[in-house]
Amino acid sequence: MKTRARIVATLAAREIRVALRGRWLVIGGVAFALLAIAVAQLGMAGAARWGVSTFDRTAAALVNLVLLFVPLLALPLASASFAGEAEDGTLAYLVAQPVRRGEVLLGKLCGLGAAMTLSLGLGFGAAALWIGASGAIRSLTFLALAGGAWLVAMAMLAIGALLGVLARTRAQSLAAAIGAWITLVFLCDFGVLALAASQAVGPGALLGITVANPLQAVKTLIALQVSTRLEVLGPAGSHAVRTLGRGNLALLLGASVAAWIVLCTVGALRRFRREDLT
Repeated sequence: MKTRARIVATLAAREIRVALRGRWLVIGGVAFALLAIAVAQLGMAGAARWGVSTFDRTAAALVNLVLLFVPLLALPLASASFAGEAEDGTLAYLVAQPVRRGEVLLGKLCGLGAAMTLSLGLGFGAAALWIGASGAIRSLTFLALAGGAWLVAMAMLAIGALLGVLARTRAQSLAAAIGAWITLVFLCDFGVLALAASQAVGPGALLGITVANPLQAVKTLIALQVSTRLEVLGPAGSHAVRTLGRGNLALLLGASVAAWIVLCTVGALRRFRREDLT
């Protein structure tokens, strides 16, 4: 057992080195830090003029940045890692060694997760120094945002891994990753807004759509942690809080994100075990 765990750890360390050597995560972390600082400044600008608190504006702006930027960073990273190494023969070399395919996939996912955590830590760390100096956001709220960003990253890495295993080439995997990003970030988000505005479905159906989308689930989960006002949750979230309570709703949303991670990882593993890499 110790030997198998050491193999996974070795593969994870290799994946971290590969991810950092590609500079995608470093550039992404720096870009995220700069964007977080800029968004925080915009959130603070004119807060008194519009009659809302600096805290609310900054938190809302950062939540939207997390949901937009983190999937764009994680989805192509994971999909290209699997499809790219399959295309250039690296995966075939790895599975030819005395390791199991499940260990290769788990090691790569652990390494990608650690690399994403480092990148997010860089971004949030720099943003925390800037935002904390102005007192625009509370520390517990910032931790909730960081935790939500990490959950989004893990879910997107699992989805990206599944897309990368299913794709035949790096180009196909990147196209699938961008398509998934557009669908989850824009189409689903706008679809929920359109349904809520048109009142075509009730709050229960809206809640189901929200829970089914991992990004919307994390967004609602963060809103539960950073605000006590029900209106920030929208009609579906307000209905769910009144029906289930805050604690049960948080458990439901967390279970939805965990289900995405587990199901996509299992799907990627099943496909990876059957794939002919020769």
